[in-house]
Amino acid sequence: MARVTAFLIALALTPAAPAAEYLVEAELWLNGEAAGTPVLLVNADEPATIERGSGDEQSGWRLTIEVEPADADPLAPSGSLWLIIELQQQLDGTWQVLADSMLGVPEGETATLSVVDGDAEPLPETAAVYLRVKTSRLVESEDSSTP
Repeated sequence: MARVTAFLIALALTPAAPAAEYLVEAELWLNGEAAGTPVLLVNADEPATIERGSGDEQSGWRLTIEVEPADADPLAPSGSLWLIIELQQQLDGTWQVLADSMLGVPEGETATLSVVDGDAEPLPETAAVYLRVKTSRLVESEDSSTP
């Protein structure tokens, strides 16, 4: 019993490995017009949000992205990520969900999410929502105090 207790204490005192951080670079078009190029710093398995508005709190958009490494999925290619994306638009002071999706993409490659009417071609100029996202893992040095 003492060995189990000592093991549990040692496990509790062992510092957890820092969560991976990702740089998420996006390009967003709403109703055929460029809406911005948001950049987010996202910790693995934690959602991050960026919000842009017109200043009058009557219109704007909010993008929430969560990055999950797909390491546990045996069918996912090595280095793949799950991107959980929610895009909301503020109209007349009320937030409305425009898109809510999960995309699989290899790290460092671009994923695209588009919402179009009928048989329209999914292009930035024609889509109601067109989002391109590229995610890169941030690598910290072993000793961050070294200049």
